[in-house]
Formats: sequence, C-alpha cells, structure tokens
Amino acid sequence: MTAALRNAAIAAAITASLAACADFTSNEDSNASLPDVLIAHPSLSTDLQPVFTARCAMGGCHTPAESRLGLILASGYTYNTTVNVVSVHGTPLLRVKPGDHLNSYLWRMVQGDSTLHPTMPRMPLASQPLTANMIQNIANWIDDGAPDN
Repeated sequence: MTAALRNAAIAAAITASLAACADFTSNEDSNASLPDVLIAHPSLSTDLQPVFTARCAMGGCHTPAESRLGLILASGYTYNTTVNVVSVHGTPLLRVKPGDHLNSYLWRMVQGDSTLHPTMPRMPLASQPLTANMIQNIANWIDDGAPDN
C-alpha cells in the first residue's frame, strides 16, 4: 500500500469514527443546566468538567467506553488525556499546552479552527457549540497553566 493510499485510509477511518458519535440534528438546549459566565481563573473540576461531561463525554464520543482517538473528557480522565498529550488527529499539537491556549488543540477545536481540519466542523459534534464564555474559560484555564484543580 502506498503512503498516500494508507494516509487516505487513515483519514477516512478517523472521520468515520468521529462522525459516529455526532447527532447533527440535535435541537437540544444543552446550555440549560450549565452556567454561562466568564471566569477569570477557572477550575478544571468545578468550572470546566461540568461542561466537558455534559457536552463532550456523552453517548459514543469522549467517554471511557469509547475514548475517541484516546481522548476521554469524563470526570477523572480529562487532565490525564489532555494536558501535555499530543493529539493523534491531524496537526501534531499538544491537546492542552499549559500557558498557551492558541497552540492547544482542544481550544482550537472547540472554537472552530478550520485550519486544523477544513472539512470538520467545530467540536462538540454531537451538541450545540460551546458558548463564547465556555470557550474563553477553557482558554483562561490553559493560560493559567492548566492546573489539575
């Protein structure tokens, strides 16, 4: 198998894997129970984990059972599968690069960076986009050094 054919097969498998958890027809108001406030120094466990649990670690996506691309965003797993861990999907960035949200794959994917994957929409795929405050809270946590707090 040529390198180009192998790379195309890998890309197709990854895209199919990601699409398997998506429900693009969801009209659910997934912000209803989550606070939508800007937090200068957010805590992973108190401020971000509820968002990751409700919006990312759900049916077939980033759960311990599925662990899409090795990324688990369920409580008790998020820190170890994101901070200083290289993304295995696309651009080889750290999923979370402490102190640098602009070069953190996780932040770029939730805010919809089309330079990473022009054909893939922003994350989360299976629910409504995160709010501007939720995305900024992730950036603030990363810029604070991404503490395990």
